[in-house]
Amino acid sequence: MNELDRIDITQMLLHENGSVLYRGAEGVLVRGPKSGTLLTDMTDGDFLVKKLRELSLTENVQLTVKSESVRDTLRAQLGCSDETPCTQWVYEKKEAPAYPACDIRPLTLDDAQTVAEHYGLVEHSLPYATDRIRAGRMWGLVEDGALAGFIGMHREGAMGMLEILPEYRRKGYGFALEAFLIGWQLQQGWTPYCHVVYGNEASEHLQIRLGMTKCDAPAIWTWND
Repeated sequence: MNELDRIDITQMLLHENGSVLYRGAEGVLVRGPKSGTLLTDMTDGDFLVKKLRELSLTENVQLTVKSESVRDTLRAQLGCSDETPCTQWVYEKKEAPAYPACDIRPLTLDDAQTVAEHYGLVEHSLPYATDRIRAGRMWGLVEDGALAGFIGMHREGAMGMLEILPEYRRKGYGFALEAFLIGWQLQQGWTPYCHVVYGNEASEHLQIRLGMTKCDAPAIWTWND
């Protein structure tokens, strides 16, 4: 497994206060801030389960793993029957993509309800949107004083939460918002990356247009709560 495949782990440790729970020849197991999400690059599912049991982390566990075989082991031994499999994309260039001039600004708490109404990949969307806005990790594109779309950063450091409100689609706003966030992360010295849910062809095409590189290993979110 190469460094691009591990970028979600390394960026969380560098920039989002992640903590290492285990590091060894088998790989690493790290925990994210607040949510307690676990990320690992281990390829031995049995060893991972053993380590989770030693750390008393088998109940209400949420992990991101890098192979379907590890996912299958977690499903069989810990009952991790829910999952969101994703491809992982990384921006390797030093300059952000160019995009047409537009009004992109940080979101405020007044925008939280709108975000929650239009973003449905996270359970309890309103508290999550509120948390991300308070953390200064969400931005919106404004047209004529109205919120046309938004993008944010997840607690683990991934770019995401990209949504364009229906009446503003097909204007290139999704490209502009992600290009903006790529530039923001580069200015902070970060390596921009994102996860795209399997089958979301529109998002994959967007990553290609932005110049993102698709990683070899997936990022499979799985949980048993």
